[in-house]
Amino acid sequence: MLTIDIGFLVVTLFAFGAIIGSFLHVVAERYGSEKSPWRGHSVCPDCKKTLSAKELIPIFSYITQQARCISCRVEVPFHYPLVEALSGFLAIALLAPALQSGASIVLAILLLVVACILIILIRIDAKTMMLPDGFILLVGFFTILFAALEGRSVESAIFGMLAGAIPLYVLWAITGGRGIGFGDVKLMIVLGILFGFQGAITLLFFSFFAGGVIGIFLLATGQATAKTAIPFGPFLAGSALLLMVFPNLANLFFAFLGV
Repeated sequence: MLTIDIGFLVVTLFAFGAIIGSFLHVVAERYGSEKSPWRGHSVCPDCKKTLSAKELIPIFSYITQQARCISCRVEVPFHYPLVEALSGFLAIALLAPALQSGASIVLAILLLVVACILIILIRIDAKTMMLPDGFILLVGFFTILFAALEGRSVESAIFGMLAGAIPLYVLWAITGGRGIGFGDVKLMIVLGILFGFQGAITLLFFSFFAGGVIGIFLLATGQATAKTAIPFGPFLAGSALLLMVFPNLANLFFAFLGV
């Protein structure tokens, strides 16, 4: 077991996660374009000025620049620091317990990798209404690796996969793809493997609940109509992140149901 000052650990992990989050945002924003996330300088989307190092410090630059580009003063969207902060929080939530308790750091890192890919999918789906197969396959690969190293049974994976994917497949088939996309079904297959039967059911409940609340809010505020398409992938991936941070949530949910 490692003995690490908790304050130092939290700050270090948050900074580490925020830096990763900055890169994840680049990957998501450049998806579908000819610009590689691995090469090329970051530029202001409006004035095209190459950003300096001091303009690229996660979260800090957003605050000190008052959420605006230094050159053209165009407002920087809030999803930039949001992704960075979310990644920082996830790094703390998923890595700190393992480092403090002596649990498998390999499993914690694998779970963080899955979380990072889900963050990319959230941003891509919110922007393009698409869940790319390549990223879903990556989630599936690391999910299966995590389940195997943790010693999950094949039955658990199969029941979770079916419990999660079948309801979404039925909804997709009934609505002809207008209710949800088939990418949501594929994402739920790999998430079902990760969370098992109870986790998959819990994930679906929170996803539909969150989607319903957001949908009602958008309708009530006039930001959407009954015909407005709202991506469902962010709700699935977001609920999965919630279950990663609070792994006992599925047990509490089923206990609440009396099952």
